[in-house]
Amino acid sequence: MKTLVSVFLMAILLWACSPGLNPNNTAKVEEAFAKYEDSEGKTVFRDKCAKCHGYRLPETRTAEKWPKTIDKMAPKAKLTEDQKAAVLAFVTKHAKAS
Repeated sequence: MKTLVSVFLMAILLWACSPGLNPNNTAKVEEAFAKYEDSEGKTVFRDKCAKCHGYRLPETRTAEKWPKTIDKMAPKAKLTEDQKAAVLAFVTKHAKAS
């Protein structure tokens, strides 16, 4: 049982630390973000959020989980209240289905 729990925890850790898109592969990054309409939220998310998190995309979380994440990370990213609201609108619109 202890081994199973250890394996499970390691799998979660590896998943959490797994990179998103390779930031050096600008063609892949451009392609991934091209599917979203242009908006302030998209721009801020891409420049201030996704860049530090390996260009993970909004559909990595559900709409229910994004507000807590944005509340936690907005001060670290030094987002204004308007930027925070724009990012939250963007990510919840494109979040994965719950």
